[in-house]
Amino acid sequence: MAQRSKRPCNYIGCSALTTERYCDEHRRLTHREYKDRRTDTYEQRFYSSSRWRKVRARKLATNPLCEMCIKDGRLTGAQMVDHIVPIKRGGAQLDMTNLMSLCNACHNKKTANE
Repeated sequence: MAQRSKRPCNYIGCSALTTERYCDEHRRLTHREYKDRRTDTYEQRFYSSSRWRKVRARKLATNPLCEMCIKDGRLTGAQMVDHIVPIKRGGAQLDMTNLMSLCNACHNKKTANE
């Protein structure tokens, strides 16, 4: 499999070369900034709860491939578990029928559409 070419980090003012969007230092920093900007503390508590982590792990063990990619005829490993009906719109938090395994790209597309 071909490796991606290195390019400058997307963080403003950083010229470190990386194969990802951000270099290691700025990936952690942007992740921390993102988490700090999230104001919904109930949501933060839910997604860090042991109940959610167990349900998420069970869903990924049951469906290790991205369900949206499978519909498009691709086989991609899933990294995320997403609520089909968002919790904020009345979706069940821990119901396996309201969850889908997704790769990062499909999760980002679905979230942007919502």
